[in-house]
Amino acid sequence: MKRVLLRWVPLATLATLAVGLVLVLVPIDRELVLRIYALVVGGLAIATLSAATAFAARRTKSAFAAALRNRPVRHGRPEELERLERQVALSVENAADFHFRLRPTLVAAADAAVWRRYGLELDRAQGVLSHELWAIVEPDCEPPSDRRAPGPPLADIEAAVDEIERIRA
Repeated sequence: MKRVLLRWVPLATLATLAVGLVLVLVPIDRELVLRIYALVVGGLAIATLSAATAFAARRTKSAFAAALRNRPVRHGRPEELERLERQVALSVENAADFHFRLRPTLVAAADAAVWRRYGLELDRAQGVLSHELWAIVEPDCEPPSDRRAPGPPLADIEAAVDEIERIRA
């Protein structure tokens, strides 16, 4: 920045010497020479201020560079938990959302729990699961005929999750 501000000093010095020589050596109207001198020095000052402004603007990051900057890590709720909460909310409202969004998550959780506890694949675990949970995680479960019908009540979903947790424990 200092270099930008000092760039015009030699030019102003040169203009001052030129005005001094003209005033001493050439018989010209003094007022006209001083007005031209003021115009030249004013132009140099404006050019310096313009260069200083451009230099300062270049030092700040552009909006594009700021957008590329890494966002701070959120220490709130995990994204996976928020996604599951949305799936549960949609599943209660719509049978198709339950079958195609939440049910695969419940099937995967039940499969892992049954394998860990009993060493069985899920398709052979009908005897160790309650009838209600089996109806949800059954491998041959057909999609709902009325996709716009309401999904299972929240209490049924909670009961299924509780049973999977009991099996896993």
